[in-house]
Amino acid sequence: MNKYAIWAVAIIISFFVGRGMYLPLSGALLAKGTSTGTPPTFQKVRFGGGTPRELLITINLETIKEEEMPATVELQKRMIVSTADGSQETALEKGSTVNVRKKNGSNLVISPGGPLVGIVRIADTDFVKHVIKYRARYHFGGDTAIADNPERPVPPPTLPEVAANTPPKENPTPSPAPAPAPEPAPEPEPEPANLNAEQIVEAMKESVKGEGIKEFKLEQVEGWKAGEDENIDGEMYQTGLAAYKAQTIFGEKTVQAKALIKEGKVVKWIYAKTGMEIR
Repeated sequence: MNKYAIWAVAIIISFFVGRGMYLPLSGALLAKGTSTGTPPTFQKVRFGGGTPRELLITINLETIKEEEMPATVELQKRMIVSTADGSQETALEKGSTVNVRKKNGSNLVISPGGPLVGIVRIADTDFVKHVIKYRARYHFGGDTAIADNPERPVPPPTLPEVAANTPPKENPTPSPAPAPAPEPAPEPEPEPANLNAEQIVEAMKESVKGEGIKEFKLEQVEGWKAGEDENIDGEMYQTGLAAYKAQTIFGEKTVQAKALIKEGKVVKWIYAKTGMEIR
């Protein structure tokens, strides 16, 4: 084989290698309006739909596993998809539902169907909300996961208005002193206000950090959840759940601990399934 034939074979091979690498590299090299810097691995998202239990959750995109990924996502901005050879392009509007083919760092390879594909930032879809719902169902069997919430200051109590201390006007004619008014009955002390979802989570974290429990530490906890009020042994408690990793005779397992909260503080931890106290 002469040198011209060798060059011809090399050129043909390079063409097909370039075609194969176009799709995974096109998002980084050819995406319109994107930054060339390293994409963030952490993303914050509000979860809870505007309810009192709405939370700000931070998620590490690198920890998302294959089984946690949704099959479809909704686009949060308009984008262009095309065929691999670029012979056909189509615009997808904000709100379009597309199929997820794979995750590539902080981007997704998506397709509306057929040969059309595109690369979109995870932050420009509702991908993370689907992952959060999956993790909530996995750890708690519910729809609300709670994690990494910023502290919110509790507003100070409203003080009663104080009457102006104005001295009475002098009266030239003395009048008999009025009979003393009876002392008012003491008002009952107000019941302590219930904690909201975020305050319940903070109370649980403070209990674990303050070594209110020896069974597990803060770094073992994979998720937090505010529970419902419960009557336990004749007393009402606010409750919260913490899912943590523990070594058992059967290997590493995820265990749920339930916090019993009175007057804004965790007074006891029990196992969520058996009700036995955790020391």
